[in-house]
Amino acid sequence: MSGATRWAPRPLPTWKTPSTSRCSLRAAPTPSPDHLPAHNRRFMSWEDAWQQGRTGWDAGQSSPLLQHLVASGELRGRHALVPGCGAGYDVVTLAESFEVATGQDLAPTARARFEEVRAQAGISPERALYLTGDFFHDDPGAPFDLVWDYTFLCAIDPSLRPRWAARMAEIIAPGGILAALIFPVLQDHPEREAERMAQGPPFPLRPADVEALIATDFTTRRLEPVPARLSHPGREGLEWLGLFVRR
Repeated sequence: MSGATRWAPRPLPTWKTPSTSRCSLRAAPTPSPDHLPAHNRRFMSWEDAWQQGRTGWDAGQSSPLLQHLVASGELRGRHALVPGCGAGYDVVTLAESFEVATGQDLAPTARARFEEVRAQAGISPERALYLTGDFFHDDPGAPFDLVWDYTFLCAIDPSLRPRWAARMAEIIAPGGILAALIFPVLQDHPEREAERMAQGPPFPLRPADVEALIATDFTTRRLEPVPARLSHPGREGLEWLGLFVRR
C-alpha cells in the first residue's frame, strides 16, 4: 500500500451544520442560474467551486476504507472507475491494484490537483487517468471491473438515483463490482436526515435503498457499517460499505 500513502495529505477541513458539530457534511456549491440547461448548471456549479477554492468536501487523502480494501487484496483487476473523482486520491489508491484506474469529473480545474496527487504518489499517467466529462452522458472507457462510488451518489439530485443505477449496470462488466461507500447514513436520526435532505448535497442515503436501486442487475456481496477506524475523522458512524456484483 505504499502508493496510497506517499503524498502528504492536507489537513482535514472542518465542516459544521446546524444539526451536528462533528459530521463532515459539506454544503453544495452555489447553483448556477436556473435558465441554463441542467447539464451546464451541474458543470458550472462544481467547476466554479474548484476555481474559487470552495472544496470543503476534499478530505485531503484517500478513503481509509479503500486503502484497507486495496491493501487486503479484496479489490483488484484490470480497469477501475471513480466517478466524481475530484483530486483523485481514490484513483491513485486503486492504481495500486488495477492495471488502469480512471477518474471522471465535471470540473476541468480539478485536473491540476489530480496531476499533483498522482505525481506525489509516483503513479504514471498511463495507469491513473483523468477524464473531464458527465457520468450520465460521456463514455469513460467502459466496461469496468470495478466502479468505486464515494460521495458521488450523495452529491447528485435524488431524482437521478434510478439513472445512476441504470448507468452502473451499463458500464460494469458481468462479474464486475460496484463498490459503494454509502454516506451520509442518518437513518437512525430522522430529524437530521430530513434536514440534510432539504439542504443537500450531500443528500442522505439509506443502505437498503441503495441495494434496492440496483437489485435487478446486481447481487449483494457485502452491506455493512464501516468501522470507525476506517472512516475519515468526522464521518465515523455515518458510512456503510456496499459491494455489489454485476450479474
